[in-house]
Amino acid sequence: MFVKTLSRCLVVASAFVSLNTLAAAHAGAPMMADMMKMPMMDTNKDGMVSRAEFLDAMGKAFDMHAKEMKVTDGKIDAGMLERMRSAIFKQ
Repeated sequence: MFVKTLSRCLVVASAFVSLNTLAAAHAGAPMMADMMKMPMMDTNKDGMVSRAEFLDAMGKAFDMHAKEMKVTDGKIDAGMLERMRSAIFKQ
């Protein structure tokens, strides 16, 4: 009984450590959904997002996601596009 309880505690503890490590790895990088919010897109802080600011944010999101998916030729397929769209526009 003790061994089983101890094993469960170790599994839970290692899961927390893994999540903490993952969070720390991404702490400096904005999430893609956050990149599509006004404060991140409005780079000149005029309270408005220009076409250029919008396209720049979309380009950064594309580049970031393509890097995560290890895209080497700069092109993505339909499945990758759907995953990227979901990541960028999730609430």
